[in-house]
Amino acid sequence: MVAVLATALTFSACGEDDSEEPTPGTDPTETDFTDLLSNQVNEIIIPSMEKYQEEMTDFVAAVAGFASSRDEASLVTLRSAHRAAYLAYQAAAVHNFYSTSNQALVETTNLYPVDVTLLENLIASESYNFSTEAQERANGFPAIDYLLYGPADVLAYYGEDAKRLAFLQALVNSMKDKADTLVSLWTGNLANNFVENGGTALGSSISVQLNESLVYYEEHIRGNKVGIPIGLNGPNDSPIDPDATKIEAYYQSLVEGNENLALALLRASIEEVEDFYLGTGADGTDGQGYDDLLLARDQAAVDTDIKAQFEAIYSQIGDRNSISGDNSLYNSIQTIVTLFKSDLFPLLDVQDADGKTDGD
Repeated sequence: MVAVLATALTFSACGEDDSEEPTPGTDPTETDFTDLLSNQVNEIIIPSMEKYQEEMTDFVAAVAGFASSRDEASLVTLRSAHRAAYLAYQAAAVHNFYSTSNQALVETTNLYPVDVTLLENLIASESYNFSTEAQERANGFPAIDYLLYGPADVLAYYGEDAKRLAFLQALVNSMKDKADTLVSLWTGNLANNFVENGGTALGSSISVQLNESLVYYEEHIRGNKVGIPIGLNGPNDSPIDPDATKIEAYYQSLVEGNENLALALLRASIEEVEDFYLGTGADGTDGQGYDDLLLARDQAAVDTDIKAQFEAIYSQIGDRNSISGDNSLYNSIQTIVTLFKSDLFPLLDVQDADGKTDGD
């Protein structure tokens, strides 16, 4: 999934060493990007990882509380903690490069739809391994969505078989461990290397962030969250059979009779993309972002178009009660891809790593 960006920078999908750290660029640049990169890593990326870690800590505690009592009140608390952690994950996942990619956060945490048969077999056999590719469709938040909302009687489901609770505890603990690891990696040498890796050439931090975040946006936001459920599969909007069951948080949507969480998860992910474009920190502070680079190049019209498109997406989300429906939401999300590839990238002298410039 991760594009190869330069010979000086090699990604390993599941490696455990520090080879994912950026190598400082060698090409001279006319612009000092220190302020932008420092703001990105210290005020946006690291806080998103820390917020996810915080919510996963609370989630672990809620699972422990449910394990000790298994009553309606503890289930409500558990479901609330699940929602908060799921929302926090959306921001962390946008930064799917360097350590995040190397720890396979996305692949182990949010590939859906869940394979219920595989999940139940893993629980029964007690042979689960949350780091393996074989378990990707019975892992992370989609598995938890089923475990907390899929059974007709959730309390009875856990009372009937202790293996189910053991699986839930092990899964959430593994997700918390990964969150801890990501915070440790991003706050280590990687942060300094990210800032020092200047320029806009392939392999620079700017190039990696823009390209890899856009890959995530296309595949997991435009595609998985919206396109596949409504019957579109990029990059050329190829028609496929629509399947409304392939939305995020599907089982919670069934229980609650609405797709409010799926829409909230979609919005949270897009808000993080907007935040790093604007340079908006977790505390709301407006730091240096890519919008400022456009303004410094007298490209206010492009900046206005991008900002207006984010607002158009939020308006589309607010006007809907489900992911399914017409293609207007998908098209609004796609327009950001076009604006980035056709305008933002060339104006910043950032090469589109997939080699396409048509805003596919």
